Amino acid sequence: MSQLPLNLTLLLVAATLVFADPQALTLPTFVAGQVAALIILLLCAAVPWGRLPDWWVLVIPLLDFVAVGLVRSGAAGVLSGLGLLTVFPVMWLAGAGRRPRLIVAVCAFASLLMVWTPLLIIGDHAPHTFVAELVVPLMLVSVAVAMSVLTLSGIAQQERVEELLARSETRQRLLDTVLDTVDVGVLVIDDSGTDVFMNSRQRQLYLTALPPGADRATEPELLIYRDGSDALVPAAERPLGRAIAGEELNHEVFRLGRGPQARTVSISAREFRDAAGTRAGAVLACTDVTEVVAAVRARDSFLAAMSHEFRTPLTSLLGYAELLQEDESLSAAARSDLVVMSRNARHLRKMVDDILAASIEGSSPDVQRTKLDLARLVRQAAASAAPDAESRGIALRTEGDGELPVNGDKTGVVRVLDNLVSNALKYSESGSSVTLTTERDGEWAVCRVQDEGIGIAPEDLERIFTRFQRGSSALRSGIPGMGLGLALAHEVAALHGGRLECTSEIGVGSVFTLRLPLAGRGHDGPLPAASAHVDAVERSHVSERADDGAS
Repeated sequence: MSQLPLNLTLLLVAATLVFADPQALTLPTFVAGQVAALIILLLCAAVPWGRLPDWWVLVIPLLDFVAVGLVRSGAAGVLSGLGLLTVFPVMWLAGAGRRPRLIVAVCAFASLLMVWTPLLIIGDHAPHTFVAELVVPLMLVSVAVAMSVLTLSGIAQQERVEELLARSETRQRLLDTVLDTVDVGVLVIDDSGTDVFMNSRQRQLYLTALPPGADRATEPELLIYRDGSDALVPAAERPLGRAIAGEELNHEVFRLGRGPQARTVSISAREFRDAAGTRAGAVLACTDVTEVVAAVRARDSFLAAMSHEFRTPLTSLLGYAELLQEDESLSAAARSDLVVMSRNARHLRKMVDDILAASIEGSSPDVQRTKLDLARLVRQAAASAAPDAESRGIALRTEGDGELPVNGDKTGVVRVLDNLVSNALKYSESGSSVTLTTERDGEWAVCRVQDEGIGIAPEDLERIFTRFQRGSSALRSGIPGMGLGLALAHEVAALHGGRLECTSEIGVGSVFTLRLPLAGRGHDGPLPAASAHVDAVERSHVSERADDGAS
């Protein structure tokens, strides 16, 4: 293929001479040049170059100088510029990328031989004649230099591209290995929803979701359920369809398959864009949380059972302690002991109530919101806590006028307020004060509980609303607690569309701020099932009191 262009050009030269000077076609040097070029072409096709060292192929362009020189010598009187035909072997040699300086020198020497040899043969030794023939060699040397530079640049670029490709392939293999190693299913889809990549873990989850006896299934046929439901998820609500539509998913829980082989997964989805910023598809990550969910449910069942077992004897202890306190024959010391017993039994029952409330979250039906006055509930909470505040020597004050209408679960809101007030009293010193303030703040009904207690360290503020977490200052104080009350209060506030916030300073005190939407500002529908845990606790109390009375 590299030799053929020269042969075709020489054939064109012969065709031109047919019209320009047919006699030139019979000149021995012209015929010898054409025959030499043909023989070189046949050698290119016949020689097994693959068995020879790769540099042997460069012999061919060197032989081309001979063929071109013969043709030029034979037709020089008829056609001018035939020496430029040597540009073909020059480009071949320079394009090989081997020893560019040597190649340029060889091209210059071969070009000089081609133009000077005929002069030497005919005996023309005039200096100006030799100088006049230098134009073609100089042009060919320039071509050789330019071709060598381009070739070396191309080789460098090719090496760079090969290096980048090798790195890219290495990274691709590393990525594939990582994705097949991690215990997370990864699915990549393009903008049309076609699977682009699926790691081994995702294939396992896909097989779990197949209908019984099926080897393959389309997305609508897969067995995908909401956690806790036996109804198949509609096609429009399935993770893949929502991801294709551009929706972002954050740790949504689904169940794949039926029976003992079913797996519970947490699915997240994000879209990705190409280099031009156009949406190119989406990535779905599926984490198998079957064991985690089972462990949480087992823990909650254990806590619920334990709490029930504790509450029954505690209710009896409190009931008989209250009956004994009414006995007028008791001495003052005995009555004081009964008060201590009752106080500690109530504290223990509160801890059990918190554990029970945490354990049965989400297990009760929805609770319908009712119209409440937050300001009135705050005053009632203050009145309920007044005896405790008086016994501790703490001044309990309420501030605020007017109603604060909210829609919510009364039991849950009352429990939040009681928890905030009891905490403020528990962590305050005798002689200090606790202030309950109610006010409107735009669309919010706000209640602030401010104390002058031990305070909370800044590093503990982010985790005081986490279950079973207590601040370092509370732990050092030795005051008993389980770290559940604030966590449950925070959850109830969130379920009402509000929030519970805290600011605090060590040694100065804390301010807990409860914000709930004012009535008519939204969030007026039924509370999610998780908000019913407080009501479930109260129903449990009633049931246990009935059991205790029957006993």
